[in-house]
Amino acid sequence: MSAPRVRDQGDAASDAGSEAGLQAAIADGDARRLALASSLADRRTELPLRYWRQAAHLTTPAADAAMARKAVEGGTGPVARMLERLELTAADLAEALELPTSLVEERLAAPARAPLVMLDGEDAIAPGEEIAQRALAVAADTFVTADWGTATATPSLRFYRPPGFAIDTTVRDLYTLLWRLRERTDDPAAFPLDGIVMPKLDHPEEVDLVHELLDRAEQDLGLIPGRLRVAYLIEGGWAAAQLPAIAQRAAPRLAALIFGIADFSADLGLPAIGTDHPLAVWARAEVIATAGAVGVPAIDGMTLAYPVTDPALDAAANRRRWLERMRLVYDDTVMARDLGMTGKWVGHPAQLFAVLLAFEAGQSDDALEAEAAKLEAYQTAIDAEQGATMIDGVMSDRATDRHARVLLRRATASGRFDPARAHALGIISDEELLEMTP
Repeated sequence: MSAPRVRDQGDAASDAGSEAGLQAAIADGDARRLALASSLADRRTELPLRYWRQAAHLTTPAADAAMARKAVEGGTGPVARMLERLELTAADLAEALELPTSLVEERLAAPARAPLVMLDGEDAIAPGEEIAQRALAVAADTFVTADWGTATATPSLRFYRPPGFAIDTTVRDLYTLLWRLRERTDDPAAFPLDGIVMPKLDHPEEVDLVHELLDRAEQDLGLIPGRLRVAYLIEGGWAAAQLPAIAQRAAPRLAALIFGIADFSADLGLPAIGTDHPLAVWARAEVIATAGAVGVPAIDGMTLAYPVTDPALDAAANRRRWLERMRLVYDDTVMARDLGMTGKWVGHPAQLFAVLLAFEAGQSDDALEAEAAKLEAYQTAIDAEQGATMIDGVMSDRATDRHARVLLRRATASGRFDPARAHALGIISDEELLEMTP
């Protein structure tokens, strides 16, 4: 057996070298970490606060000037008149939706505008060149001259849906609208369009083309680069199967991912258009997960059964039909909300009313106050150098703090949480506070 080694001055030098090697390894590893983070940064969207204002997308045909203006300026206003014509009361509707009568009465007395209005130049208009040209003229005039609520803290977002790439007029219609809007806008910073909804998209390469088209338009029109956001409709088998790749490519301009249940069902040949089919359930889950990963709202498709009367039915049957369909869209929305959707498409003022009520029920004042209390209590724990702590008997740490901030940020964007308080809690920035102050 060899004798134990005796330490000498060389060992001290070796120890010093080992410490230096440790620090060098740490520096090299951090450099690699930061380089990787930088390369992955564009896979997540930096979405301006106002784009979280998407609890309902009210779609309206771009070719019908009167209907487009009513969608923008009327919001839920017509619902009180519908109830009157049907000889129904706020209490009848509240009972059907299982909500307090006082809440329904309050919302009827103070009509809400749609958080987002989309003028549809695709499926909602009839084929033909004359109709297409009228739709472009109506859309330009509505975007410029209608009252979009710009004097309030929560104006409606302005979106346009051009035809998909399978239609020969896609680029022409999109560019014609953008050029017409620029001709009527003195200040490029006040360009009257927040984004487009791109339909029938199946492949990541098509995202590249959309972005190239918008890059060219912004350059030629003198708009801020990246000004125009895009919400992509996920409504086909290829799109659902390639959704993460599509979202990664779309991230720099992405505003939302929308599940188009009708075209999805047609593309896959499903026996019916319904959200309960296993493939529809899978696709919705993919949309929710991918939207969350990239940092944008996930928007559910439309409930196709509109709350409208049927001339073949008597008054009593029409009242039942209307209330049943209001309950249907309300229940559809609650299910989508609880799955993780942050908005839903609607095509009728009564649907808009029910959808806004459903999302509001998920952001009650008491629930929002509870989330704010979590932030304040966790900050107290941090100030005391505690880290993870218990708040009302529930484990609270950095992850639960982040969850509360996400919920309150979205509530602030939709006008459900006081912007000044959100700013004080560090949920929104100085610039976002200014944006939310009329």
